[in-house]
Amino acid sequence: MAEAATTLAEAIEWLEMPIDGLGGKNLGRLGGIHLDAEDGRPRWLLIRLAPLAGCTAIPVEHVAEASERLWAACDRDPVNEAPRFKADAWLTASQEIELAAHWGITGDRGRAAEVTGRDPEEISAVPAQVDD
Repeated sequence: MAEAATTLAEAIEWLEMPIDGLGGKNLGRLGGIHLDAEDGRPRWLLIRLAPLAGCTAIPVEHVAEASERLWAACDRDPVNEAPRFKADAWLTASQEIELAAHWGITGDRGRAAEVTGRDPEEISAVPAQVDD
């Protein structure tokens, strides 16, 4: 399995940055980071959507930083259609498999491969605790 290129320290620096998608369309702001429950590496970046819309997550590998903004390799529609959850919620293996499938990560690839085979109700990703 390949290691995530983004460190927790880097991801923490990104908190509250705007996230733009293809065509420069704003997708939201980075509202949190979810870490692998076992090794503590960043796996998901939480996109805070409109105030009443909640949060969703995008794989950390799908986001890059440039010019004090984050850039995601997707349009707005996949973000709006992605599974929603609370920013402070833990994710189970089944929730992560659902998120990974939404982003086209299935089978023996990426995060799907890492959580496949775990108990579906096992907590596999946890919110990063960020000190203010």
